[in-house]
Amino acid sequence: MARPYNRLKVPPRVRVIVLLAVVAAAIVFAYVQDRVTASGAREYVTRQRDAIERGGSDVTIDQVMEPAVDRSVRQGLTWGTMVLVAGLAAAAFVGTRRR
Repeated sequence: MARPYNRLKVPPRVRVIVLLAVVAAAIVFAYVQDRVTASGAREYVTRQRDAIERGGSDVTIDQVMEPAVDRSVRQGLTWGTMVLVAGLAAAAFVGTRRR
């Protein structure tokens, strides 16, 4: 059976670093997205209570949560991407280092 002549040989250590970077990026995305969305929910509650106390018009949840969810996804992607890039840079450094 013939083997491909250009088979990519990635050291196991580099594979582990890449895997950990991907997992860490996903965790960071989820955490940041959750915290920013929760902040939007707290903002909704605060604005709704203020509107009730002052006798103003009610605030709909869509008015507050739609921008909060957009913001949370953007920030989650930003921080998750930074973690992924840092992890991949570490993997590249380890992979190119001579022993």
